[in-house]
Amino acid sequence: MDLDVVRERLGLPERLHPWLDRLTAVAVTDTGVPLPGPEGADAALGPFALSERDRAELTAMWPGPGWGPERWWLLERMYALVAADLGATDWREWPSLMDAADARVRCAPVFAFAAATPLLRAAHARDGVPAEVTAATLADVGRHVAKTRVMFGRSGLEVAAWVALHYRGGLYELGRLQYERAVLRTQGAVRWYEPEEAQRFGPELAPGRPVLRLHIPQTGPLTPEAVDASLARARGFFADRFGVDYPVATCTSWLLDPQLAGHLPETANILRFQRRFTLLDGGSDGDSDVFRFVFQRPEVAPDAVVGSSRLERAILGHLRAGGHWRVRTGWLRLPR
Repeated sequence: MDLDVVRERLGLPERLHPWLDRLTAVAVTDTGVPLPGPEGADAALGPFALSERDRAELTAMWPGPGWGPERWWLLERMYALVAADLGATDWREWPSLMDAADARVRCAPVFAFAAATPLLRAAHARDGVPAEVTAATLADVGRHVAKTRVMFGRSGLEVAAWVALHYRGGLYELGRLQYERAVLRTQGAVRWYEPEEAQRFGPELAPGRPVLRLHIPQTGPLTPEAVDASLARARGFFADRFGVDYPVATCTSWLLDPQLAGHLPETANILRFQRRFTLLDGGSDGDSDVFRFVFQRPEVAPDAVVGSSRLERAILGHLRAGGHWRVRTGWLRLPR
């Protein structure tokens, strides 16, 4: 299709036009998008553990003849990206499509991932990943579809770039925590030591060494027992499957902001989690992260929300008093 026609029909803002330009270079696979017909929609979406409402809406807009060539153009290239990136290590940009008025455009990444799920399952099987780890990792899609609805009031998948990491084989959910394979370095909000400073902690802390980045899915309480159990699995899991020893894990999160200790009781799960880590100096603004992960809002708006828990009241009180939250990076050694 002519790219100008695609741009016009998809109705995406001008800031996304360069990304659409880059999609023109993506080689579409010979098989197209291997999705079943509408009768197979439930089974294809099943691994995502969607809510009933999200599953019903996605099934109702299932890709078919009524999609039109411009939406198929987008979906084919999204699927081709996922298929080509399986096993890759570089970050792939997937911008948010939530500005699109058409729900089919906003949900196109979900359908691309659904089509690629057999590829991910096969890759996990080759690497000896247990079925329950694959299931837990894929269920993250449903959590983010649900979160997108809460944040924006409509269907879609705002964080397709995050989900694409799962499909590259870069992230696995082991119990309470998720683990991303990476190397020690400063990258975006992630901070790391200069080589001379890292030396005092041991050679495994040197920049460029392998590391697991911890992520904390919103799946319930962050109890010490659940965290212990997850950490105990991580090092062996990755060594057995990828032949790489990951002695160190890092976490970059607003949950590591020491200011929380001034607002929460000593026994709070968040503070117990914090105390596991050695914090690096510095950090970045965390107000936006707090609103996204605690209040599920895309903007910082203290006057638009009501604190219904001790944590929420603490967050709002700190902001209304003129304070700000910080994203901090910390590290810990993983048990063998």
